[in-house]
Amino acid sequence: MLLIEGWLKLATGEFAKLADQAKVMVATTLAEDGCIHYSFAQDIADPDLIRISERWRDQAALGAHSASAHMAEFQKTMATLKVEGADLRLYNAEEVSKLM
Repeated sequence: MLLIEGWLKLATGEFAKLADQAKVMVATTLAEDGCIHYSFAQDIADPDLIRISERWRDQAALGAHSASAHMAEFQKTMATLKVEGADLRLYNAEEVSKLM
């Protein structure tokens, strides 16, 4: 399993330009083969900070997602936004145990 965890810091007010498309991106991505989990969350303490969490079955599934039409559209929108910082990390993982 692959995990992607991280954050994206947008300039003040930029999240509003992304919110509707982000909802579509999440819904469309969750329907992809190999997507186990995919979410964006607006940070409760900083509304311009987006928390990102993804789980993928394997590299092939993540690769197909990266090459998808909806990812290309999302990237076009992202290119128009003022991004102040980002930290996304890809991890190879095996599920050890379910906690809850």
